[in-house]
Amino acid sequence: MDITPEEAARSLAQVHETQHRVLRAAPPMFPTWYPVAVWTFVAGMQFVTEITPARWFWIAVTALSAGLVVAVLKFVSDVRNANLRPHSSMTDPWAWVGFTAWLVTTGLAGSVLALWFKELGVTYPRTVMGVTMIVVVAVTAPLLARWMSARTARRAETPKR
Repeated sequence: MDITPEEAARSLAQVHETQHRVLRAAPPMFPTWYPVAVWTFVAGMQFVTEITPARWFWIAVTALSAGLVVAVLKFVSDVRNANLRPHSSMTDPWAWVGFTAWLVTTGLAGSVLALWFKELGVTYPRTVMGVTMIVVVAVTAPLLARWMSARTARRAETPKR
């Protein structure tokens, strides 16, 4: 089978266009519900340690821990069974740097917020911090995931040097 250089170039262009279209339509880089579930666990633990009566403590900790285990197992299952995952060579490493920075920032922000709420004299400052961080993470995680996916799609669209 003979193929002309023009046909090869056209076929290659079609492959690249399909690749870019698939990457732009791919699901987010990570399940955005997962960080919300982790912060829900953190807020629940803060609630348990600040508010829950001692006789209910171990029941509440066990229930929260079981919920976290279920979330972790669901996360692993979702990631393993994801049908559209870009190959690591296509992933923009700066997207993961951004993810790591977001993760560290939300953790530090939660700690600072708890200390600030305590300083202000807020009742149950750690629980209020946990609930506040659930809202912050629920709002920012989808934005972060879309940003990461957009960076990966842009990287795939730029020619290799």
